[in-house]
Amino acid sequence: MEKQIVGDVKFSITNAEFLKSIGLEDDPADENCMQATEMLAQALVIAKPKFVYCIAALEEKGDNFVIVEGRRFDSKLVRKNLDMVHRIIAYVATCGVEIEEWSVQFTDLTEQFWADELKLLILHKCYGNLNKTIKSTYFPAQDLSHMSPGSLADWPLSGQIPLFELIGTVTEDIGVTLTESLFMLPSKTVSGFYFSSESHYENCKFCPMPKCPGRRAEYSGKSE
Repeated sequence: MEKQIVGDVKFSITNAEFLKSIGLEDDPADENCMQATEMLAQALVIAKPKFVYCIAALEEKGDNFVIVEGRRFDSKLVRKNLDMVHRIIAYVATCGVEIEEWSVQFTDLTEQFWADELKLLILHKCYGNLNKTIKSTYFPAQDLSHMSPGSLADWPLSGQIPLFELIGTVTEDIGVTLTESLFMLPSKTVSGFYFSSESHYENCKFCPMPKCPGRRAEYSGKSE
């Protein structure tokens, strides 16, 4: 099984980009704007977003499950999407423990919100880098779809367990831990797997959250 770790993803965030995300105008004379800009400058120095991924082969397909290199994923939708697939690329991407530790110093609610938005922006940059890497390296002329455990009822958060086991040593690799309730820390972390199929798949088609900032497709109804 091939595994890759990128421990310090290169990224940039402009003042205008950050200020827009927190609803502020770019006004150098405004105290809030000055304070937010200073927070961004600190974050850009401290943050070290990271990702890890591995290429894994499908070994067995049942009615409602697949087995990937000894790990069982129970889900009708996963089984359906991987029907003609022979490999997946499992991943975990995070804003990084460094920016998470930096963010806990803020006690003011406004500053906490700004720090949270910064971590989210950094995660988006990291995930974009991961997505570009996977697409260009493994699927340059093919569709690139992905699924994430916990995003739909048919593949709940329990799917995190075999996913983390499949990748292995995620905490040692990039600092991400899986809690007893199956949430990831740092909180601005995403996980899942990539695959390529004849029909492009998006979780968003089956997610009813209308104002999700990460929505990539219109809601079309239940997955099953």
